[in-house]
Amino acid sequence: MVLTLVGANAAVHALCRLADPSFKMKHFATSLDNFKSGRLHTLLTSAFTHIHLDHLFKNMSSFYFFGSNVACVFGPAFLFKLYVSGALTGSAFFLAEMACLAPREEGFGGWKTPMLGASAAVRATVFLEIFLHPKRMLYLHFCIPVPAAIAGAGFIAADLWRVKKGQSGVAGSAHLGGAFVAALVWAKLKGWI
Repeated sequence: MVLTLVGANAAVHALCRLADPSFKMKHFATSLDNFKSGRLHTLLTSAFTHIHLDHLFKNMSSFYFFGSNVACVFGPAFLFKLYVSGALTGSAFFLAEMACLAPREEGFGGWKTPMLGASAAVRATVFLEIFLHPKRMLYLHFCIPVPAAIAGAGFIAADLWRVKKGQSGVAGSAHLGGAFVAALVWAKLKGWI
């Protein structure tokens, strides 16, 4: 399942690079405009395309490492549901931010700002691993060892800061949506809900 989702992301990204940019924004970007226009499929399709190749690489390399662990323990169907849940919840959190917090202007950072990328789905996967193994060492940028719990707290703090200061090109609210899904799944696994 990990390689299937990575392959789907790579294929959609490549196809969107060939298509008219307006097609990508209409059918593969979460935005209030798309939501109001009834293009609800973008709540999920936005998690299969990326702005740039490095955006795709960062998301998919994180997903590969963390998703492989999740799939080994819980199975491929579980990983797929986690990915989709993270994507949909991240899109919902982003739309809520745009509707409630974004300045009422149309340009970048305003209510018409689009969001795309698998970050929320990837965050759901990464945070589930963090919740399950808080003492495990993570290697930020492949070389800086940090306990998972501390890395997770840093990720949350950075995303809260992004939401507070406004759009910076990274959808902190979508990341928080992914982390929220992971917290719910973890609580369910622990028998708390």
